[in-house]
Amino acid sequence: MPFSRKRSFLFVPAPLLLLLCACHGGGGSTDEPDVPLSNIDLKVTNFTVSPDAADPEDAITVSGTIQNLGTETANPVLGDKFLVGFNLSQDGTFELDEQGFLQVPISAPIPPGESLDFSYTVPYGDGDTLSIYADFCTSDDCVPPEAGVIGVKADFVDAIGENDEGNNFDFKTIDVVGTRVAVTSAGCNFGTLQGPEGCDLQITDGVTLENRHLPTSSLIGVLFRNELRRFVYGSVNIVNCLAALSPNGSCGGSFTITATTQKPGLPLSTRSLYVPCTAYYPDIDKACPVNFEIRDPTY
Repeated sequence: MPFSRKRSFLFVPAPLLLLLCACHGGGGSTDEPDVPLSNIDLKVTNFTVSPDAADPEDAITVSGTIQNLGTETANPVLGDKFLVGFNLSQDGTFELDEQGFLQVPISAPIPPGESLDFSYTVPYGDGDTLSIYADFCTSDDCVPPEAGVIGVKADFVDAIGENDEGNNFDFKTIDVVGTRVAVTSAGCNFGTLQGPEGCDLQITDGVTLENRHLPTSSLIGVLFRNELRRFVYGSVNIVNCLAALSPNGSCGGSFTITATTQKPGLPLSTRSLYVPCTAYYPDIDKACPVNFEIRDPTY
């Protein structure tokens, strides 16, 4: 059972923050007009997260205690329940309509003065984490790991009108370990329909698309930010290759895609992939996609 009844507090030190709340946030009663006020007062204590550095596919354990400081039992009738929600954020807040990476129904009754322990193990990349943070940056240079926050909120959808809605949240910091991707090339040969000698390139990491013209003799570099994926998705597209319009013609170049990540206390994990890309007659365009895992799953 992930939750158990208790009367004493459980404290487990951890550097990751989870938020538990029974309201929209702030003090006072719920702002949901259809939710009657009650004498229930849920409070989150002893909240911990471990480990303190993880990538989105790593399992983290979020633990803590829900206390009822009110004079009325929470979940007094069979079938009653409230939700506890967990999220990843940059500033310790839940965004509007955010679902977080985990929502758990709590149906056990919590009488006045009593408490309930909880502990769940789940990757923080579940739910809508990746839709909100294709990359995760809290610094200007955005070099992983980046400092983030795990939050917990009790009564996630405000089903209970509490005495005090301001004590339902808690937070812990976490190092968000993503992947930094760089694409470099030594140049392209022949010309393009749209411009001078070289190649018109489209370079993507699967989220952001960069359009560049690459001269034949110069280096190009495209750097993508702290991405919340173990896998690197890259594509180099040669477009409008003029030489490929002629029989036996071609236009091409060579590219190196490098991805680097680092968990605190561990060495850098870097992998590079050499990607030749050539468009041949009669195709003036050529896509050269790549997909590889940047680090060992045990990293």
